[in-house]
Amino acid sequence: MVGSETRENTLSQFAVLRTISGKELNVALVLELRAASETGIYGILIPPDLKGYIIVESEGLHSVQKIVKGVKHVRGRVAGSVTYEEVERLVRVRSPLEELKPGDVVEVVAGPFKGLKATVRTVNISKNEVEVEILEAAYPLKVFLPGDNIKPVSKR
Repeated sequence: MVGSETRENTLSQFAVLRTISGKELNVALVLELRAASETGIYGILIPPDLKGYIIVESEGLHSVQKIVKGVKHVRGRVAGSVTYEEVERLVRVRSPLEELKPGDVVEVVAGPFKGLKATVRTVNISKNEVEVEILEAAYPLKVFLPGDNIKPVSKR
């Protein structure tokens, strides 16, 4: 986040800027340099799952327009603004286990079963643990693995 201002009681707005896909970081760095001399810009965010967009937190859309004017790779501003809850949903870190369901096929990426495919039997998000059945074993082999050791391959 950019800016050293405190904004305890002020309402900030989130403006969404369209950029050339893949140039988000370059644009954000240029905006950061410009925001250092401009008051009213609180933060610049590059959403990890949203290519070609940057979110700028400011006291008003006029502040965003000042720093964006003439910046290369900026394609414009999306009409309106976004709420804090929408921004929070964009940047929330999701556990890969939340998307797994029994019956999904996964690949083991670490440990003694590395490289083998398995079917998910149960998922325990609180323990970060998954029970899988190794598909390539000669007999039914059920194993408990940490959630970090698997990668989803296909859904059921």
